Amino acid sequence: MWRAQAMANRRRRNNAGADEIAQAIHRMVDAMQPIAAQPRAMVAPTRPVSMEDFMRHKPSKFAGKSSPDEANAWLKECEKICRVIDCTDAQKLSFVSFLLVADVEYWWTGMQQLMQTRGEEVTWTSFRERFLEKYFPASVRHEREAEFLTFQ
Repeated sequence: MWRAQAMANRRRRNNAGADEIAQAIHRMVDAMQPIAAQPRAMVAPTRPVSMEDFMRHKPSKFAGKSSPDEANAWLKECEKICRVIDCTDAQKLSFVSFLLVADVEYWWTGMQQLMQTRGEEVTWTSFRERFLEKYFPASVRHEREAEFLTFQ
């Protein structure tokens, strides 16, 4: 009988210890819940987009010796890179015009001077419009649209 009482006392002590541990765990969980419930703020990148970021995508240079479709595809590829790295319009103008070589580079330099003489602002939008006018003219665009519509 003495042995049975000793075992019962031991079980009570073990249960009491387990209860104390369980209560301590519950107190810790309750204390941590307000911290876990707080939403985490998204931290925006602090480093601005650079020419190096743009060039890492290996964009091709544009020399103007291509078909209108190739010129349009080149511009779309540049725009895609700019969209992926989240360029501003000023960065797009700077990065994409950097890729112009040979006669196209001279054309764009002259176009900028002409625009400034006329008091026009040189922007990404104006570059894009002038580029498409010269290398992917409206007549070719209309032709492509008509081809597309006949396929449907």
